[in-house]
Amino acid sequence: MAEDTFFNGQTKVDTPNDKITYHVYGFRSAQHSNARPDSIEGFLNNVYERFLNEQKLDEQGLRDRISKLKAEVLQEKTKKNDTNAEIASHKRLKDDKEQEIEELDLEKIDIRNGDIETGDTIPFVIGSFITLLLTLYLFVFYSSSGYSAFYGIKKGSLGFINPNVFIDAKNKGGGVVALIMLFPVIFLGLGFLIHDSIETNKKLSNQNKPRKFTLITLLLLITLIADIFIGYKISQGVHVNEFNAGLTNEPWNFQMVLTDINFYLILVLGFVVYVIWGLLLNYVFSHPYLQPENEKIKLMLENINNKISDKRKELSDIINKIHKLESEIITSESKIQEKENDIIGYENGVIPLNIESLKGSLGEFMGGWQAFTNNNFSKADSDALIGETIKVQDNWLNLKIKNLNSDK
Repeated sequence: MAEDTFFNGQTKVDTPNDKITYHVYGFRSAQHSNARPDSIEGFLNNVYERFLNEQKLDEQGLRDRISKLKAEVLQEKTKKNDTNAEIASHKRLKDDKEQEIEELDLEKIDIRNGDIETGDTIPFVIGSFITLLLTLYLFVFYSSSGYSAFYGIKKGSLGFINPNVFIDAKNKGGGVVALIMLFPVIFLGLGFLIHDSIETNKKLSNQNKPRKFTLITLLLLITLIADIFIGYKISQGVHVNEFNAGLTNEPWNFQMVLTDINFYLILVLGFVVYVIWGLLLNYVFSHPYLQPENEKIKLMLENINNKISDKRKELSDIINKIHKLESEIITSESKIQEKENDIIGYENGVIPLNIESLKGSLGEFMGGWQAFTNNNFSKADSDALIGETIKVQDNWLNLKIKNLNSDK
């Protein structure tokens, strides 16, 4: 029988009707050899020869196979061209995304530097220098005028300018020195509060809320009243010195302050300069060089950062897509080369061997072999036999594939 010749080492079955499945052949081969691992190579060779016979085609089948492979090659080339076009499109998208990210980064720089132009640098430096000098001036002015208002005016002095104020204060004791040193701080502190109130109004204006000038008016009024008192005391002291020196015969009365040039001079050199200093102080402190990022800028930067983050994610997806498509190109080229080699083989009478199909046939055979082994031996014995058999089968297949590659 044809089935018996298959068992007895024949390399092929005479007719298709005589063939049995690989699974059944594996089962009967294990039965015939009592599942000995050292006997499986002969049966594997039979399976291989049978597999080769099954690959043979008649003339019409050969033409059909070649035609089918050529169609598959054409289809694969079309797919490759489409993939190349898609890669080119994604690369353009990649360049566009990178350009968008670069523009957003530049926009961030513009936002941070938008309020600071090169032309503003010189006015800022000059304003800072003048503010510093006016601060020193106001310190000296209020030290001198405060001392004169509290402790009287020396003969021959104008009161608000006393070049020896600190020496005179030192002669009167440490407490007087401390008072004269700290007295100008009151006015400097009032000036800083005015600056803070102006900044508060700016924030209210940015929020489209009504501005509040009550505090600013009150602070300016307090400073003006203080300067009026100082001016009055100094004008009175100067007049009293002149009366005592016999330079005037009219004693001091309140109405005289309205016509005394010293009074108005103190208001100009004190209060007016103080207001100018306060405005310059606000200009310097509110300048973008010294300002932290305001809430509007922070919100704008946060919005741009979110856009950049989204763009970077999109860019990453595009790059991953490009890599995937490039991998598909490599796969397509490999398939095209493989199919073209198969076409050449069929056209020249060399039947190409499909390794995956061979592995499938061997797997079906091994399934039958293992089925017999599991049903006829204990679990421990069957596991040991199957393990050894699989090792032999793997070595046989690796050697067969190696020889096939060498033949190519």
